[in-house]
Amino acid sequence: MAEELKMIFIISSGMEARGKALAGLRMAINMKKKGRASDVRLLFFGPSEEMIAKGGEDIDGMLKEAAELDMYRTACVFIAQQHKIDQTLTAKGVKLEPAGEVLAKAMKEDCVPITF
Repeated sequence: MAEELKMIFIISSGMEARGKALAGLRMAINMKKKGRASDVRLLFFGPSEEMIAKGGEDIDGMLKEAAELDMYRTACVFIAQQHKIDQTLTAKGVKLEPAGEVLAKAMKEDCVPITF
């Protein structure tokens, strides 16, 4: 039942698999938009963080759409700082947190993990 379904989409693909990352982002947005899940979260990790930081019309548009749906959007703070993209990501409305903590919390809250 959608009102009970919680999901966390872990997007780790970056520019090397841009289509895959965008497909995951689109699926997450559609799950929320179409009411298929009540709680849909996005965790950007690794190469996807740089792809999000570089942006583009499609990526920025989907991030805006996710924000409008009040979807939880976060990225690994350590990778963001290491690649000096932390300010760029936060300017795009992406929270920065330790990825392990985000994932552990999601699992404790019975979120289904989906990876792209």
